[in-house]
Amino acid sequence: MTTCTTMRSAVMLSAGLFLAGSLMLAFAEFTGWAVPASQLALLLVLGAAVTLVVAVLIALWPGNARRLTECLH
Repeated sequence: MTTCTTMRSAVMLSAGLFLAGSLMLAFAEFTGWAVPASQLALLLVLGAAVTLVVAVLIALWPGNARRLTECLH
């Protein structure tokens, strides 16, 4: 069941993954582990995008859209 709390959690998870990916990319630039760190950064950023897209698709589903209109923003 989709609730306001789960949607907020999905958005916060996406933001956290994006922030971790950005920090990992900065880490990759300044260390000798450029290739593994940049690959991990790419996976984190892409994971953030996928998480956000899935959250939007779930929110747009007809039954969930009605339930989520009652959320306080």
